[in-house]
Amino acid sequence: MTRVCLVLAALLFGALGVLVSPQPAYACSCAGISTGRALRNADAVFRGRVTAKEPVGRRDEQRIDLRFEVDAVYKGTVYREQVVASPRDSAACGLDPQPGTTWIIFAVEGVEGSGDDAVSRLVTTLCSGNLPTASAPAVLGEARGPLEGASDREEKSTQADRRITRGLAIGGIGLLFVGALTVMGLAVLWRPSRRR
Repeated sequence: MTRVCLVLAALLFGALGVLVSPQPAYACSCAGISTGRALRNADAVFRGRVTAKEPVGRRDEQRIDLRFEVDAVYKGTVYREQVVASPRDSAACGLDPQPGTTWIIFAVEGVEGSGDDAVSRLVTTLCSGNLPTASAPAVLGEARGPLEGASDREEKSTQADRRITRGLAIGGIGLLFVGALTVMGLAVLWRPSRRR
């Protein structure tokens, strides 16, 4: 009798398993990374206090722009006011620190956007080896001060330079075209008339 009950229970659970449609589960999974390896993999390493978090983009391009007030740089080009992008979704391993906390950040150069709107900016994730501490490990070496200014202002000025350069190029081509038409028109008008 107990065998029959066990068989029926197994059949019932099997049928329920077929009826229930499994949904994919997404979660960030990354192996631990040593600070030395994080340092080697990073394009920029710095210590900074989180001053703001701003959600940016839609759908696949969602991210959080983290603004740091930087006081120490261990590697790369970092500004006193540095913006670092991270995926918005924690399942995509996005870093989501609280404002006011101090972190050692390991970031790589990444390109956000496409075409003429693409900008190069620092990107980090939960898997980058970031440390929620103000105490820098000795493996990072001597710190230096950050560059004055803000990284996103540098991005905006680079974009403005691109727009100005593109505008000048289009204007120059237009002027060349008008000049060529003028020369051809004058050549037709001033062409000596042929005698018959």
